[in-house]
Amino acid sequence: MFKQIKLQALFIASILFIVSCTKDDPEEIHEHEINKVVLQFTNTADSTDTFEVEWELEHHDEDHADDDGDEHAHEGHIELAPNSQFTVEAKFYDVGEHDEGSNDHDHDHDGDHEEEGEDITPEIIEEADVHHVFFEMVGLSNVTIVSASDDTKDSNGFGLNLKTTWTTKAEESGEVKLYLI
Repeated sequence: MFKQIKLQALFIASILFIVSCTKDDPEEIHEHEINKVVLQFTNTADSTDTFEVEWELEHHDEDHADDDGDEHAHEGHIELAPNSQFTVEAKFYDVGEHDEGSNDHDHDHDGDHEEEGEDITPEIIEEADVHHVFFEMVGLSNVTIVSASDDTKDSNGFGLNLKTTWTTKAEESGEVKLYLI
């Protein structure tokens, strides 16, 4: 009897598998590549105390790739006062292709952010159920990062961490890594 139930369950599972393999809409292919991340910091005690930190991803050809062949981001330096709280908004951009002779770090524009390229953040918000920003803290125990009350939420009510609140305690140094999954 146990063997018969097991075989029936296997048969039902195989039918479900076959049914689930029917033609569905093709998976959407994203035409954008995120190659720039900007974090906008605002001190909650003084809204005029704001600054941005950005990372641009470098793409290396095979002759100049590191051992893993990975892309590298320019490291931005974040300095927050101890015993403070900041709201932080993450923005993601596709800056497009650069000419070989162009300087990716030329920021002589009038502050209108044209050099940032296409803002991909609205697309991430639109697809809230399949995106989430994670922060990894390395060597930091005096900083907490939580989803802000006005953060975009997915259909389950979980914040995407596009808007977060960073609270600092005593002075220390370490690394914060950001992941968009």
